[in-house]
Amino acid sequence: ALFSVVIRRKAGMLSVQGEKTAVRLMTTLNRAARDAAQGYRVHACTDVTGFSLMGHGLEMAQGSGVSLRLSVSAIDLLPEAAELADMGLLPEGMYRNREYAQPHVNLGDTPQNLADVLFDPQTSGGLLLAVHPDDADELFEALKSAVPSAQRIGVVTTKEEKAITLVA
Repeated sequence: ALFSVVIRRKAGMLSVQGEKTAVRLMTTLNRAARDAAQGYRVHACTDVTGFSLMGHGLEMAQGSGVSLRLSVSAIDLLPEAAELADMGLLPEGMYRNREYAQPHVNLGDTPQNLADVLFDPQTSGGLLLAVHPDDADELFEALKSAVPSAQRIGVVTTKEEKAITLVA
């Protein structure tokens, strides 16, 4: 992923600020988030890597017999990611991830370029956590203190027809 960022920057397809943000996020360890989550009822946790957010979310949902409802607007994307996807600058792995996971995802009204980014394997290994509802608010505040970029992107629901539903 880092190589891809550098190549796109050199080709003039990514701003200097976009490159700096991507490099900073890709070189940040998850230790602070891990430490902040200690003492809370975290039912599942995965680092979102080459399998994409949709692939890892699907595995968590299917493995637990539940569904996920994710808010696309709450998902923090790298600057310019949607624009690059809109230009068709997508890695081959995105197509494999999409082929695997999309049959289990209700995309709703999600624009194609944003959906493509959610299947993109070029992630920095941020954590996806499933937390007991009674701990969610307090843990989120602890995470925000430790990792200011932390986002609450959705909720776990009872099992639905699709494992993941994307909403605006």
